[in-house]
Amino acid sequence: MVFLPRVVGLLCIVLLLGGCSSGVFYAGELRQDPSPSVPPLSLLWQQKMDAAPLGPALAAGPLLLQLSTAATLYAYEQQNGERVGKRGYADEVCSAPTLVGDLLLVSTLGNDAAVVAWDRRQQKERWRYAGTYCIQTAVRGDTAYVTGEGGALRALDLVNGEELWRQRLAVRVRVAPVVSDEEIFLGDGKGILRALNRFDGEEIWRQDLGSGVRSAVVAEGEWLWVGTAAGRVAALAKESGELRWQVELAALPTEHLALTAGVLAVGTADRRLYGLDSQSGEQIWSFATQGAIRSSPVGVGGVFYCASSDEYLYAVEAESGKMLWKFRLEGAVIEPVALVGGYVAVATEKKVLYVFGRR
Repeated sequence: MVFLPRVVGLLCIVLLLGGCSSGVFYAGELRQDPSPSVPPLSLLWQQKMDAAPLGPALAAGPLLLQLSTAATLYAYEQQNGERVGKRGYADEVCSAPTLVGDLLLVSTLGNDAAVVAWDRRQQKERWRYAGTYCIQTAVRGDTAYVTGEGGALRALDLVNGEELWRQRLAVRVRVAPVVSDEEIFLGDGKGILRALNRFDGEEIWRQDLGSGVRSAVVAEGEWLWVGTAAGRVAALAKESGELRWQVELAALPTEHLALTAGVLAVGTADRRLYGLDSQSGEQIWSFATQGAIRSSPVGVGGVFYCASSDEYLYAVEAESGKMLWKFRLEGAVIEPVALVGGYVAVATEKKVLYVFGRR
């Protein structure tokens, strides 16, 4: 593996304690504008990977990290796309990674299946928790929350990986838990959405949504929003779980919903992105694409960014559903669109990672 001496030399000055023998994965946690410029955007750079992506791109200070389905972790400079790190995992990986500070949390399969905490500054494994947990790990404060499809939720000490508590739900879980200051929100395959105390796992409330929970909860203020396998989207009271509204879209929603400017965006298998009033559930608009939307949208600054299997990335105005910009990609998109620093990042099934912004 060859790295550009100028880039590695510069990053090693910032890195201080980290080694450069296998590339750079930590280069300081710089403060950056989380919102991209108003579209239209320009393609800043693109890179070919060894396989399709697994999970969205992750912002790591001035770096961008992307995991592939070939169990390869890439590190790029956000601004110019120069690759400065590449690391392969010995075992197959089975969930999107979670980045928290110096640690990258990855779930692996095989005889040594585990959630592995890899210290990207020191470039070594810090701890591992044995078991098969192919749902993305959630983190809040000093605790990691891991979930198996069988339904057991475990809280782990983020420093050493020791189990703090576990809660057996005995039902199939397909989406990652979402953690607030006090609660964990977790939906299951039977349609039950639960709020659990994040410090001991005890149940606070539950609500039956009628069909399997398909999308991770969006939590903001006193509200929760979630999508189901029956194509329904529901809003609930965060404190009690009481239903505030429920609407029928009759199409399978994406794994994550997006919220900006009071509008909830739902990508669906019927080739449409729907814009719902977050307070009433009223459908404000629908935006048609030419392919099923399996990639989760992201919203910021009154704009939704959405990718489709029609091989386009779209920018859609939240207020009106009007298309502001689109870009033709090489390949369909399944993994979520990501906001990385001040950029929009998306990777396709044809192994290409794109980053957009304003020049």
